[in-house]
Amino acid sequence: MANFLNRLINSILPEKVENEAMEDMHKVYQVPYQLQRIRQDALSRREAIEEAERAYFPHRVRMQQMYLNTKENGHIFACIERRKDLTRLRKWEFVNANGEVNQKVTDIFCHNVKGNSVVKEWFAKLVNYILDARFYGYTLVYLGDIHNGDFDDLEVVKRWFVSPDREMLNSVLYDVNGAKFCEDENIKDWYLYVDTDNETGTSKCGYGLFYELSIYEIFARNLLGFNGDFVELFSQPFRVGKTNKTEESERSMFAETLRDMGSSGWALLDAQDDTIEFLESSLGGNGYQGYDNFEKRLEDKISQIILGHSDAVKSIAGKLGNSNEDSPAQQALEDKQTQDGNFVSSIINGKLFEQMRNLGFDIPMDVKAVLKNDNEQMEMIDSMAKLAETLKKGGLQLDAEYFTKQTGIPVTSAPQPAPLQKLPTSIQNKLNEIYR
Repeated sequence: MANFLNRLINSILPEKVENEAMEDMHKVYQVPYQLQRIRQDALSRREAIEEAERAYFPHRVRMQQMYLNTKENGHIFACIERRKDLTRLRKWEFVNANGEVNQKVTDIFCHNVKGNSVVKEWFAKLVNYILDARFYGYTLVYLGDIHNGDFDDLEVVKRWFVSPDREMLNSVLYDVNGAKFCEDENIKDWYLYVDTDNETGTSKCGYGLFYELSIYEIFARNLLGFNGDFVELFSQPFRVGKTNKTEESERSMFAETLRDMGSSGWALLDAQDDTIEFLESSLGGNGYQGYDNFEKRLEDKISQIILGHSDAVKSIAGKLGNSNEDSPAQQALEDKQTQDGNFVSSIINGKLFEQMRNLGFDIPMDVKAVLKNDNEQMEMIDSMAKLAETLKKGGLQLDAEYFTKQTGIPVTSAPQPAPLQKLPTSIQNKLNEIYR
């Protein structure tokens, strides 16, 4: 069925794409489809969840459609970038069972820049895509063709074409038949599938953090509209023009004058009879504070869900509770860094390495990808330096070779000062006379 749909799709695609499909037989193509962004509310969210939790033929189309809106929230986007940077900015090492760096494997994923090992662009993109699964619930990455040992054509498959419950990639939306990307021998090594745990047992795959965030994003989006209406009604000046003119042409000219004075509201009234009255509640003068308070509570909850602490984005060093690296916000960020690091490492050491070996890459079975913990390294170096200082004060000396082995920093023993030369007797006697 999947092969038939591929041939059907190729027959309707442009010639260029068709030629690419002929060259790239391990890729499953989808019928071009634009997923519309619709207005989301509590009802549409419930319908999306019900579609994903169907007993028979569950789909994630509406849920992923809702997530498109969730991702667009500015505060959510900032929190996601902050959390992903905790892992994306760390350095990778590829070591054997003895902890020694395997340079051949390192060269597959990294290149040397002025003596420093920097991950290649395709690998950095792949790590980013793997992290996205934490938010969307799953990610299916097409590795693409291999060019000079690199996957330069990496791309994320549109999630609404992916059925995590059936582990199937569809060519047509809502199709219940498709390519089994974990079983089909023709494609399984070219697609990296990353899923998450479902703690409620409603699916084989989790719904991602956007599931919890979506309801807060819906409130935040509506709040933004309400706040805009409030500003327009109660903060903008309102122009009122009164006239006794009765000729339509004269009244029209007067009305145009009012209209062209600015973008705020305006009205044209008869000089004696017409009135416009604004009725405000008892909070009319400070109602904006309700919007600010609610927005802050929503943002705090979003920060807490993504980063583990409500102050993880806005906290300022030196403020109460955030004056050192042991603050609750800093500890929460470190916890998320550890969780995400373990998540990405398990995917790379498991699925990715296995698929790459099947595609011909020489990756020994005992080689593992590990993330360097710069914080622990700096703490250990600091401890060793303090130990060396303490030993020196006690008349002892830390062995330079041992220090280098523990920290990786090459050092040598400090040269001993040259002994003082003894002065001639005549000069020494004169000095003794002076300082007697």
